[in-house]
Amino acid sequence: MKMTILEFEYKHIRKISSLKMAFVNTSGTLIQNNFVMMANGTGKTTTMSLIKGLLDGSAAKWSEETVRSFAPTISQSNRGEFSMTVKFDEKQYKYFLVLDYVNGVAKIETLAPPKGRDAGLRLPESIRGIFTAEFVSRFVFDGEQAKKSMDRTSNEADETIRYLYRLDELDKILAMNESILKEIQSAEGGNKGTQSSLCNLRSRQEKVAGFYKHLKARQKQLKEDISVFFAEKLEKENQRKELDKNYEALNTEKQGIVSELDKNRGNINSQIVAIVELVKLPYLVNELLCQRMYDLGAGMTKLKLPKNSSKDFFTELANSPKCVCDRCIGEAERLAILKNAEKYLGSEHQAVLNTIKSVLMSSSYDDRLVQALEELGALQEQKTRLDARFKDVEDRLIKAGGAQVEQLQKEIEELVAKISAAQTQLGIIESKDNTDETLTEENNLYKAERAYNEYEIKIAATTKTNAALHKKQIVQSLIDEIKVQATKALKKEIIKKTNEKIKRVITDDFIEIDNIDGYIRLKNRDGASEGQTLSIGYCFLGTLFEDSELEFPFVIDSPTGKMDFDKRQAVADIIPVVFKQMIAFVQSAEVERFADQFYDNKNSQFLTVVADKESGEVIVHEGIEFFNSYQHEHKGDEE
Repeated sequence: MKMTILEFEYKHIRKISSLKMAFVNTSGTLIQNNFVMMANGTGKTTTMSLIKGLLDGSAAKWSEETVRSFAPTISQSNRGEFSMTVKFDEKQYKYFLVLDYVNGVAKIETLAPPKGRDAGLRLPESIRGIFTAEFVSRFVFDGEQAKKSMDRTSNEADETIRYLYRLDELDKILAMNESILKEIQSAEGGNKGTQSSLCNLRSRQEKVAGFYKHLKARQKQLKEDISVFFAEKLEKENQRKELDKNYEALNTEKQGIVSELDKNRGNINSQIVAIVELVKLPYLVNELLCQRMYDLGAGMTKLKLPKNSSKDFFTELANSPKCVCDRCIGEAERLAILKNAEKYLGSEHQAVLNTIKSVLMSSSYDDRLVQALEELGALQEQKTRLDARFKDVEDRLIKAGGAQVEQLQKEIEELVAKISAAQTQLGIIESKDNTDETLTEENNLYKAERAYNEYEIKIAATTKTNAALHKKQIVQSLIDEIKVQATKALKKEIIKKTNEKIKRVITDDFIEIDNIDGYIRLKNRDGASEGQTLSIGYCFLGTLFEDSELEFPFVIDSPTGKMDFDKRQAVADIIPVVFKQMIAFVQSAEVERFADQFYDNKNSQFLTVVADKESGEVIVHEGIEFFNSYQHEHKGDEE
């Protein structure tokens, strides 16, 4: 399945009265690389919110306040509309997001021949189940999404692999397997077992199944809520940044502190890695421990361990009247002990013990670990000072911005609290902690599934269908093993290919993916800088889209963010290889060494969206010339 975006169209949304952006040329051929530079206030963040809200269906749940926030500012209209024209393979669809500003309601509609325009988001059947908020955010991309792939509380990386490689299709086989068993048990239940006990067991099982279904729905809803909250938080943070620019000195001070915090975070991560490596040498942990290790090595040398003492033990045992187990030792036993003695301390064991002895004897204490811990302490103190400075300048910016900034900051903090609350609820639902007595089949998926399986065994015993249950379990275990092995093999290949890309993109630091276990785990690191995180996210997604049977466009807001020039250049080299269509909303500061690398690429277009100086109307200028001159004139206007 291949998805491409042909056009965006806006009507009566904020500063835009009417605007179209086409991503095909005059002959209707798709343009691979699309760069859209939108001046401050012309709707870059708005567009990303509209795309996500339309494609994942979340716009239908927007609050009245959110819907009305899109109302036109330079004209009068009670209704706004954003539409996307897309193709799935060769079939064309047009999706509409209709905004009713009077009632504060958003509706989604679809126009797809041969049907007319009707309510809802109609998608091709083969992908209907995967267009969730989580999935859409994997190709309508921003920095927050890149961070989620590396968030240890997230299952983002695993879920992306599952969706893109269609491992979720195996769940259909499991559902069919379950239904076959139920049919057999229904046929047998009337003849065998007591009907009342069977009804009782089925009633209890259905009750647990209800809990499980509710929890799965709640799990999905919480994930969608978290995604929406993150998007709203990002939008309000961007609004806040725009307002902060009105106070240049304070804003410059704030950005300087943010830069220092990023650098401090990277230094702390590097220092932790260094400390972990030093702790692997236990003689550096403590001077007394080092001396005791040396004494142990010296004692082993004095006792001529390992070989001599072991020989002495077996020789002494062979000549004893009784074994340590209190059995008598005769001539046959004595000869057997002497003959087999070497098996219990062979050359491999001797080599290991000799190595241990050598390490013990070479134990030599120095203060490397102490110094490393002191440096970490200094970095953490620096972080505390920077956090205090950041809070101070943030408070001053809020006071300078007045009621509007205070309100935005309050809303951001409320969204942070909502995200935290939703993540806590999700943690309870997904926990597998057997020691937590607060978890029950009513609030935990793992407990509900286990209770369901226990009832399944009891029902099989009552209906005398143990053989059928056994066959069902065999099929289930085979499918589960296929999922495990397929996922393992995919991850191995994905990690290999992603690491190859990372080496090309991040050349000034050694960063390597060690494992994918829910999220992306880096080797010997707890995290990465913002620019590095974004680079890793591109490389990971690029690898997935490169090999997946599902092909989607890549819509990205501020693609290079805080990357330095070398990383920008590397990303510019990778993107055309792994994405068949890219729509990048860039800032003027991102043109150099990124967008300008596509100036000679014939399959690229450059759109500049600005507000007319006289009317305030938002208009689009096509072509490199205006795009390039605009970026030179306005470079540095955005952060």
